[in-house]
Amino acid sequence: MHKIFYSFIFFILISNTNFAKSKAPSDVDGAVQSAVLRMNLKQGLKYLYTTNTSQVISQEIMGNKMNIKQHTTIDYIYEVLKSNTNGLQIKTTYQSISISTDTPEGNISYDSKKQENNDSPFKDIEAIVGKSFTMYVSPEGEVTQVEGMESIINSFAKDDPAQQLLKQQFSDSAFINIMNAALNIYPNKEIDLGESWRKDSSAEMAGLMATDMQNTYTLTDIKGNDAVISLTSILKLSPLSGEGILSNMKINLQGTQKGTINTHITSGLIISSTINQEITGTLSAQGLEIPMNITSEITVTGKEM
Repeated sequence: MHKIFYSFIFFILISNTNFAKSKAPSDVDGAVQSAVLRMNLKQGLKYLYTTNTSQVISQEIMGNKMNIKQHTTIDYIYEVLKSNTNGLQIKTTYQSISISTDTPEGNISYDSKKQENNDSPFKDIEAIVGKSFTMYVSPEGEVTQVEGMESIINSFAKDDPAQQLLKQQFSDSAFINIMNAALNIYPNKEIDLGESWRKDSSAEMAGLMATDMQNTYTLTDIKGNDAVISLTSILKLSPLSGEGILSNMKINLQGTQKGTINTHITSGLIISSTINQEITGTLSAQGLEIPMNITSEITVTGKEM
């Protein structure tokens, strides 16, 4: 059963991302007291985003405890094709991917920057590197449309199991949900220091489960031309409808996440972000109950190229 969760690494490329801000009024003493928070990347520029995800999956099956540790690093290039008051058109390219998974059966890894990947079970992922898709994003960060995902999926051989997984994860609707969970964070209005706003989101986890998140953001600090935003979330997981791998299992998994997002005021570029997530509960089917605990740390850094 634990092999099912190896595929969690594929969805973490999501775990990409946040930006903010552009206007910052001051009080009588000159301290900045508010800001307009919105997605405001500049047309014609390129940005490098790096997402690192470290995850530990602990589970117990028939009294046997098993831990799976995995680390994923993904570099993306965001090229802003259009940017105006209606939103942005962003060409996103996978520049590099590295994966390391430590299981009771041994360690497996892949790094697109290295040549010695021939024996890696993840080697087919290299078909993604260099591929691009286009996102249409509102000033609030809502991804309204994606283009180019089909060509990425088709870069895998038709009999490749990875292609079937990608079809589950990266259908247009599934991918939009995933990207919205990462990008749809902006209120697109002036926010006072200390003020909070809420945004709910949903996403698919590796084609296995649906995740509903209640996200609360708070503008906690303004430092010069940088904004600091805190995040707290409540997560609930459920089986996907239809005939997914876990459709016949009862899922009782809940979680929380907390984090801090540092953004550049004028451009809205994410400078750094750290989010810690914990999911606990059980999976059960046919009288077998599997206690599970998943902890993750997701960091994002961004810079103008």
